[in-house]
Amino acid sequence: MTSRILFSLLAVCMLLVGCSEDGSTVKIGSKNFGESNILSHMFAILAQEQGLKVEGPVEYANTQAILEALKRGDIDVYPEYNGTGLVMLGQNPIADGDQATERVKAIYEPLGMTWLPRVGFANNYGMAMRRGRAKELGLSTMSDLVAKAGELNFGIEDDFQRRPLDGLSPMLARYGMAFRSTEVVKLDDRAKLYDKLLDGDVDVAEIYTTDGQVIEYDLVVLQDDLQFFPVYQLAPLVRADALAKHQNLGAALSALAGKIDEAAMASLNGKVDIEGRSAASVARSALAEMGLIKGGAVTTDTPLVVSTTPSVEASNLSTTALRAVRRAFTGREVKVMADIDPLAQIASGDARMALVGADAFFDLSGAVPSRDDRFEAVAVVGQNVVHLIGKSGLKSGDGPDFKAIKTLATGPEGSPAARLAAVVLQGLALEATLKHAATSTPEAIIETLTSGQADAALVVAPLGDRAISSMIDGVLFGVLPMDAWKEGANLVRYPFLREVRVPANTYRVQRQPIDALGVQVVLAGMAPVAGDAVGDQGPSAVSTTIAPIPAATIKTITGAIPGTLLVDPTLRQAAALSPVLPSPPAAINPAADVSILNILIFLMFIGLVWLYTRPEHS
Repeated sequence: MTSRILFSLLAVCMLLVGCSEDGSTVKIGSKNFGESNILSHMFAILAQEQGLKVEGPVEYANTQAILEALKRGDIDVYPEYNGTGLVMLGQNPIADGDQATERVKAIYEPLGMTWLPRVGFANNYGMAMRRGRAKELGLSTMSDLVAKAGELNFGIEDDFQRRPLDGLSPMLARYGMAFRSTEVVKLDDRAKLYDKLLDGDVDVAEIYTTDGQVIEYDLVVLQDDLQFFPVYQLAPLVRADALAKHQNLGAALSALAGKIDEAAMASLNGKVDIEGRSAASVARSALAEMGLIKGGAVTTDTPLVVSTTPSVEASNLSTTALRAVRRAFTGREVKVMADIDPLAQIASGDARMALVGADAFFDLSGAVPSRDDRFEAVAVVGQNVVHLIGKSGLKSGDGPDFKAIKTLATGPEGSPAARLAAVVLQGLALEATLKHAATSTPEAIIETLTSGQADAALVVAPLGDRAISSMIDGVLFGVLPMDAWKEGANLVRYPFLREVRVPANTYRVQRQPIDALGVQVVLAGMAPVAGDAVGDQGPSAVSTTIAPIPAATIKTITGAIPGTLLVDPTLRQAAALSPVLPSPPAAINPAADVSILNILIFLMFIGLVWLYTRPEHS
């Protein structure tokens, strides 16, 4: 009896050790951009429809990393392009899709990897330009670009920079061209290439031809007239042993064969990259429309709303915030909606978070600004600059004649621009009248100035804003320096407004740096209420419509924002952003469950010794 008990204990211990190992799971990988996310979620959903247990999709930073994960068996399948498959094994690019597919099948089979039927579309590399810029330079092909490249800035993502046969260096060598400068962004931040292209920071950008932004922004893709880029047709790349182990996996993934063309994929990409929908829900909806899953499987959860002002919504700050929030709320629809008072949208329960400037946390109606501690900052997204734009004739000596400003254009009443305009007038002791534009967008405020309705305009926008760039000419209008702001007690009275410097050449014909004001832009959520704690009378009766953002979610959001800064000390910040203090030394005595397990293991070994040393065994 004793031996039976001991062996039972041993079996239980072995079960506890091995319970996390489950060889029946299909592990799916994805590269970290929208298209790969969508296809990998399709793979997962189709496998689940066949009754298979699925893990993932798990994102990988680049092609080398995900291919190595497939080789090691960390994942079983991921979406890959036949052109990329050739290049990653050092093969020459092939422009014919059928030939490329036959070749990758042949060279990957000895490695234990199988290419299943192609999905139907090709997503090739391309060189994109703004339509007006391409027309201005007379460019329609990549060969046309050669003569102009030395005067242009080029934007690429780092994966393209490293590719040995179809990347940056071989492309430049094939066409015999060199750009004035090359800006590189990380693969998972490649949406920034479109921001840089639209902002004019780069003239040409390396893109994927099925990107939704190509159509959305009316870009021109230059013809690859030397046929340098190979074809990139997508197909599931799967481990052969996974196909053997999971009998239904091959059929599940092959159901996509020929189902998605370039236009359809571009539309799906646009829903994720531009509209901000989750890759999982876009994938499920598409599969339902194709008739590959039951329509009832499509869910339409209420979107998670991030409220912001119209001016911020139109900036790249909105794109950065949207990407980070989507990463934290995986599988949930996330939408950015514009409102004149984003924090009020949180308080009413109409939004989960708000993307606002630091000034939004303060009531500016009194003699001294007072902070609204109902809200807290959960992540820093960037910075807005308070641009005071005036007619070039507003000068007195070496600086602007602020007293000549009788009417100041700004946003609608209650908008951040209008609130800050009142602060600036008070801080500079001006007696100007505010002229409110119809909306708070930089374009509307600037139109109020250029139409002659005002002498100057106050525009709150990120540095290098396109609307400001388009109207600054150095002759009629220019950004006015605000050196006088530091006079008096402004820096103390309005601590959320920081002195910043607009670097030279940020705007056209701006030859010298200009001192201005900056305001931090943060993601905000509802702050915990002091009475939320549970006491001897039970939970507090105080409650809010929206709960605070969980600490784990905040950490995911901040981790998804490149170069995240510390929250401005004038703001209330989430506890999760506080510095982590060193942990105290661990207790000598372990937890009770650990002690019991240790005792059982000790008794097990004593029992084994007794079994082999008992008299009848001797």
